[in-house]
Amino acid sequence: LGSLGESDLVRNGKDAWVWQSEGNSATHYTLPAAVAGGKRTEPSLPAGVTPQQAAEQALAAIDPTTAVTTDGTRQVAGRDAYELVLAPKDDRSLIGQVRLAVDAATSIPLRVQVFGRTSSDGPAFSVGFTQVSFEVPGEEHFRFTPPPNATVTEGELPAAGADHPSPADVARAGSAVSTVGTGWTTVAVVRGVPVASADGALGPVLQSLQRVSGSWGSGRLLSSRLVSALITDDGRLLVGAVPPELLYAAATK
Repeated sequence: LGSLGESDLVRNGKDAWVWQSEGNSATHYTLPAAVAGGKRTEPSLPAGVTPQQAAEQALAAIDPTTAVTTDGTRQVAGRDAYELVLAPKDDRSLIGQVRLAVDAATSIPLRVQVFGRTSSDGPAFSVGFTQVSFEVPGEEHFRFTPPPNATVTEGELPAAGADHPSPADVARAGSAVSTVGTGWTTVAVVRGVPVASADGALGPVLQSLQRVSGSWGSGRLLSSRLVSALITDDGRLLVGAVPPELLYAAATK
């Protein structure tokens, strides 16, 4: 929705429409058979940070370093939910616990909250629904007919894979990243960070960070309730849900 109009994307079988009320125009695309004839799947949540995506990331952290408990039931978005609590066993992590409120009837995550270990001011990060409905939209919502006098054009789909990086590109990018530690105290190390950009647009941001140094070298430190980041003068970025001391230790390796 816009201030005086709207844009819509409608897909129904092999037909896909992009409608723009501004200009009264519609673009029609004919999808390939492999896409149009594909098996219908359950709808997923929109792209972005959603409770389901946040929950998946939190659940992926369950390993021997994680304590898992439940904490009764509560109301979230007007629905009964039970709460799953994930907490790192290593008390060096900045994260105290992650709480997942799961819908009691559908088992879909309704809310995810992340609490810092040293703060009692409520969650440092929270994403959740305030209202939710599990009704399946009717078929009429997927039919589109351009209104009278609309300008209709036929669009061309890009070639498959045209905008995707090659496996070699992915391998080269991944080779610059390594990790130190395990579980909740893992530190990600990215090499080849353009520290020279401090003289450019990022200069004021980098200059505002605390200057630190040690046997590992020197750089700039950013710290928060949940995450610490160290940018070294030799072009490394170290990030983790850990106190600065663990970043410094990782920087010596």
